[in-house]
Amino acid sequence: MMSLAADIGGTYSRLVWSGELVRADDTEQVFENSGFDSLESVIEHGLRRHTSGRQPIERMVLALPGPVDQQPIKLTNIDWQVDRTELLARFQTNSLTIINDFQAAAIGALQTPVGQLAALNDAPGDDGPVVVAGAGTGLGMAWRTRRRADEMPRATEGGHLDFAPNDAQQLALYLALAERFGHVSYERILSGAGLLDCYRFVAGDAARAEAPAGISELAKQGDEAATQSVHLFVSIFGHYAGNLALAFNPTGGIYLCGGLTAHLAPWFDPALFRAAYFARGRMRPVVQKIPVYLVARHDAGLAGVRHIISNS
Repeated sequence: MMSLAADIGGTYSRLVWSGELVRADDTEQVFENSGFDSLESVIEHGLRRHTSGRQPIERMVLALPGPVDQQPIKLTNIDWQVDRTELLARFQTNSLTIINDFQAAAIGALQTPVGQLAALNDAPGDDGPVVVAGAGTGLGMAWRTRRRADEMPRATEGGHLDFAPNDAQQLALYLALAERFGHVSYERILSGAGLLDCYRFVAGDAARAEAPAGISELAKQGDEAATQSVHLFVSIFGHYAGNLALAFNPTGGIYLCGGLTAHLAPWFDPALFRAAYFARGRMRPVVQKIPVYLVARHDAGLAGVRHIISNS
């Protein structure tokens, strides 16, 4: 029996296969979505590595970006849509489970060993609610009523909350983005495209980087505009996390994950982050009691779907 667990992001698709025909050294695959015109073509490409025939995929667990209660499902940040009926027929699948990509990321983050977490606010925490937020192609957010519960995390569109500037620089950034986009959400900043916009805002005509990876590379080289941009990103992430702390009172902790978050992990200075996270006015004592962890792994979503398929 062939099974597939897949985490589909806006930029990359990560697939894990299991079954008799799967080679032990080729269970995990990563594909760049720009090379494909649909999710089905990604799955077909991955399947051909194992068999030249039309091998049925008996069971699939898919994590997809955006609301998954639609039919067909229109993916966020990528021009694909998924029809459940067509997917079942095309791959002769008997069992299909589709969840939001950030439900999967939340499971993966919460399954991460403590030794692989960086404490940005090292408070004790308890078995209370948890919130998981992650920056990547977009900004995802999910929550669970208890940290150690087996329940499925609840997906939200909390990344699209209104961005609230907290100083003159952030206000100027907001105005620049509002002129371009109208509505300015936190995702407009806490995402790959958002980091690039922050950099262009700071650097102006002197901007040299054309992608998020280029910004972090320039920052490593001591480029002032790139460094300021990354610090601005981390500070705004801290403010966003502080808002989540007040909204959910997640005494089990706030977990920050996502591909961009993991890529920028060395720049998440705890003092810089906490300065923004604690800036809640008279509510400062409330957020000080809520731990914040950075999950410096790129495969949290994949770990989540693997956990689902291996525990059901």
